[in-house]
Amino acid sequence: MEEHGRTTYRISEAARELGISVEWLRKGETRGFFPPALRDRNGHRYYTEEDMERMRNRPTSRRTRESARESPGGGAGSGGLETASE
Repeated sequence: MEEHGRTTYRISEAARELGISVEWLRKGETRGFFPPALRDRNGHRYYTEEDMERMRNRPTSRRTRESARESPGGGAGSGGLETASE
């Protein structure tokens, strides 16, 4: 979508581009993981290219947890998985 010569994305387009669900994008915005969306007169969210870049470069907690598990020495047990100690 073009708005004043700038590319903008509707929430469904932004979610698809980021590889996440619309619900997670809304919840992530509410929780402060993502920048607040701009709104049109009808209250529909839209995101600028700058917003998209910030969201692409923002590590999500899910990605952070997965990379910690995959990294060598990421946990106490073998394969980076935590084990209970007594």
